[in-house]
Amino acid sequence: MKTKIDITYVAKLAKIKLNKKEKETLSVELHTILAFINKLNEIDTSLAPPTSHPFSIKNVFRKDVARPSLPIAKVRRLTPQMKNDFFKVPKVIEK
Repeated sequence: MKTKIDITYVAKLAKIKLNKKEKETLSVELHTILAFINKLNEIDTSLAPPTSHPFSIKNVFRKDVARPSLPIAKVRRLTPQMKNDFFKVPKVIEK
């Protein structure tokens, strides 16, 4: 089943400009991807158990270890501005 893909519309959604050759190439590539997806859709998965992850996942925790930090005097030399022993940075978020 060949689906008609509006490459101009897809390019507009992606906010990219394509010339004629790029549109032709992209059309072929998208059709190849859709054909592969259609092949995957043909696979009978009714006997496969539902999973959220194909591999077992476990958290690996480590002990927190307190380590000495840089001396404030050295930090002051490394940063352009400090206030009350904190880095002073430009405001980036408005209220």
